[in-house]
Amino acid sequence: MFAWLLRHVLLRGLPVETIEACLLHPEVLALLRFRFAYLFAFHAPVLVPLLELLGGQPGQPGDPSLPVLSLGLASLTMVVADVPTGLYADRHGAKAALAKGLKATNVIMLGFFALGIVRAVWPAQAVQIGPWGVLLLEAAIGVSLALLSGADTVLFLQVARRSQIPGLLHRSFEGVGSSIRYLGTMVAVLVGSVLYDLTAWLCSSDSIKLVLQSGLFGLTVLAELWALHELRKIHDDHAPLHRPGLSELLRGFAEVLRFPRFFAEMWLLSMAAAVALFAVYLVQSPLSRLLTAQALANPWYWPLYTLLAVLGYFACSVGSQHYARHREEGLHTLPQRSVGLWLGSWLLLGLLPLVRWLLGGGPWHKMALIGGCAVLCVLYNYIRGFIEPYSAATLVRFTQEAGRTVPVSVVSGFNSLKRGAHFAYSAVFFWLQRRSLHGEPDTRLAQSLSYLAVGFLLLCLPALLGLRRVKPQVAPTL
Repeated sequence: MFAWLLRHVLLRGLPVETIEACLLHPEVLALLRFRFAYLFAFHAPVLVPLLELLGGQPGQPGDPSLPVLSLGLASLTMVVADVPTGLYADRHGAKAALAKGLKATNVIMLGFFALGIVRAVWPAQAVQIGPWGVLLLEAAIGVSLALLSGADTVLFLQVARRSQIPGLLHRSFEGVGSSIRYLGTMVAVLVGSVLYDLTAWLCSSDSIKLVLQSGLFGLTVLAELWALHELRKIHDDHAPLHRPGLSELLRGFAEVLRFPRFFAEMWLLSMAAAVALFAVYLVQSPLSRLLTAQALANPWYWPLYTLLAVLGYFACSVGSQHYARHREEGLHTLPQRSVGLWLGSWLLLGLLPLVRWLLGGGPWHKMALIGGCAVLCVLYNYIRGFIEPYSAATLVRFTQEAGRTVPVSVVSGFNSLKRGAHFAYSAVFFWLQRRSLHGEPDTRLAQSLSYLAVGFLLLCLPALLGLRRVKPQVAPTL
C-alpha cells in the first residue's frame, strides 16, 4: 500500500528510476515512512474545539481565546527552549533529538487524553484545573517541538545524500519532503475529523462524547509509535545540529540590518507566516461551531467540516509543491512576493469582520461566515505551506550569493521572530476576547479580528514604506 502511495502520490514528479531506487533502499524507505507518519496528528483539525472543551466553562458558548493563547504559548516556549534543545542535538545528533521529541510528545498527548477523562468524570473539579492544564500541556508541547525543529530536515537530507540516489540530491528535494509530511498529516486530518464528527453525531451523552473525542490524542500516540519504529531503522551518525545562542542571534540580526531593504522583506515574510499560523488554528473554532449548529438542523452538513479540514492541509501540501517547482523563479521575485503575501494576509484577516458588518444578523449571515471561514482555512494553509521553505531559501540565497555559508543565527533569528509574533497575536487576541465577555461569540470574534487587522497593518507599515524608499542591495559577505 505504501509503495503504491510513494509511486503515484508522494514522489510523483520524480524520475521513475529515482522512485524505484527509493523503494529498493531500506534506509530511504524507512525515512519516507517516518516522514509520512511522524506528524500524523489526528487531533489537529479539531484542536481548538477540543481545547475549548477541556479548558472552557461547561454550558458556556465556545470561546477560542484560551486555546489560541495556549497555542501562542507553545510558540513562545519553542523560542525559549531552542538553545537548550539545540545543545542536546549538538551532543547526541539529529536522530536522538527526534526520538526524544516524539517520546515527549507522546507523554503530552496522553496528558491531554487524561485531562479529557477528568473533565468527563469530575466536571466540577475540572473547571479549576482545565484552563491551567491546557496552558501547561501546550507550553510543554513547545519544548518537544523545539527538539523536532530542524532535526527532521537534517536527517532527511543526510539520508538522501548518503543514499547516492541521483534524484534525491537536487536542492529542491526538501520541498518534496515537506509535501510528504503535509500529505501524511492530511490523512490523519481526514480520519480525525471524521471520527470527531461521527462521535458528535452518534453520541448523546456529553461525558462519553468528550472521552471519545479526547481519544484522538491517543490515536496520535499510536501513529508516533509507528514513526519511532521506522526511526530506529535509520542509521545514526550523531551529526550535530547547531542552534545559536542569544548573542549569535543578535549578531546575525545586526549584520542583516546593514541591508534595510532585505530586512524589511524578511520582516514581512515573518509577519505573514505568523499570521498564517495564528489564523489556521483560529478559524477552527467558528467553523466547527457554525457547522455543528447547521448539521444538527440538516445532517447533510456533517461531512462539510471534514472536507474543509482536508482541503486546508491539501492546500498546505500544494504550497510546498509550488515552492519546489518554482524555487528559482520565486527567489528572484522576492519584493513582489513579500508585498503580495503581506497584503493577502491582511485582507484575509479582515474578511470575517467584513462579512459580519455587511450581512449583520440576516438569514444569510451564518452561511456567509461559513464560506469566509472556508476561504481562510484553504488560503492560509496554502500561504503557510509555501512560506516556510520559501523564507528559509530566501535567506540561503541572499547570503550564499556572496559565496559564503549561511549563518545559522540569521535563519534561527527570523524563525524566532515568527514564533514571537505568533505569541504576540495570540496574547492580544486573548486580551481582546476577555475584555468583552458579553455578546454573541461571532460578534466578539469579528470585533477582535478587526482590532488585530489594524494592529497588523501598523506593524507592517514601516517595512512597506521602507521597501518603497530603499533600493535593492547586493548580498552581504557574512
